Amino acid sequence: MKEIEIDSYSKINLTLNILGKRHDGYHNIETIMQSINLADRIFIKEGKEGVKIKCSHPLVPVDTQSLAYRSAEKILNRYRIVKGVEIEIDKKIPLASGMAGGSANSASILVGINKLFALNLSNKDLRGMGEELGMDVPFCIQNGTALAYHRGEKVIPLPPINPPLWIIIINPGFEIPTKWAYNNLDLSLIKKKKNNTKAMLEALNEGEVRGIAKNLFNSFEGLIIKKYPEIGKIKDRLIEEGALGAIMSGSGPTVFGIAQNKEQALKIHKKLKSEYKSIWVVQTV
Repeated sequence: MKEIEIDSYSKINLTLNILGKRHDGYHNIETIMQSINLADRIFIKEGKEGVKIKCSHPLVPVDTQSLAYRSAEKILNRYRIVKGVEIEIDKKIPLASGMAGGSANSASILVGINKLFALNLSNKDLRGMGEELGMDVPFCIQNGTALAYHRGEKVIPLPPINPPLWIIIINPGFEIPTKWAYNNLDLSLIKKKKNNTKAMLEALNEGEVRGIAKNLFNSFEGLIIKKYPEIGKIKDRLIEEGALGAIMSGSGPTVFGIAQNKEQALKIHKKLKSEYKSIWVVQTV
């Protein structure tokens, strides 16, 4: 039986600017997102009927209300596929971490079912479905480096970072609900802060690692670090051990630091691995 295997890449936010609240309750944002090679592995094969999902992590929902299930159901129904699918998720991305693990799985399921049943859908078609499922899903279908705007679902691909960046990822092991983060933002304070999207785009264009590290930014950080000071401590430790820059990804709690090169990244990892259980050295993809 044919089986599709897909790497489901997580993402980090090099910049994340919250621009204001919309009439529909969402927020307009401007963010530069980047795929990294910390990834889940998705296996998809044809089933007799319906959607069946298994996951290696016991806390990942796999029922009819889960994003993974809804993603498979949406593409099967839309293209009138009478057969079902069996999906296995080998989970490596930490849960509720600000790294779009659920959105990445949703994207991989859409891409995988497209391949499995030879639907020949374009990336644009898949991103359109992704918009209906979650804000980060279109980016996770695109992958690479991209500027996202509107609610985060509108994606403009950017040239890949070359050479790839070496990054240290640290997850402190607790969850921060995205809804709480948005609901507690003080937009009047955020609007006074510099929007550095342009500076980051210039740094990416130049491809100089120090310029990229210097222009990291996240509108959520002030709020989140005040509530969860551990995140600020992780940032400080990464810088102390030699990271060129460090920032929280998304609405947290994952923090990442950019290293000068592979040797420096491994050195920082060695120094910090006794302090933090969930720590990885990764590259941009």
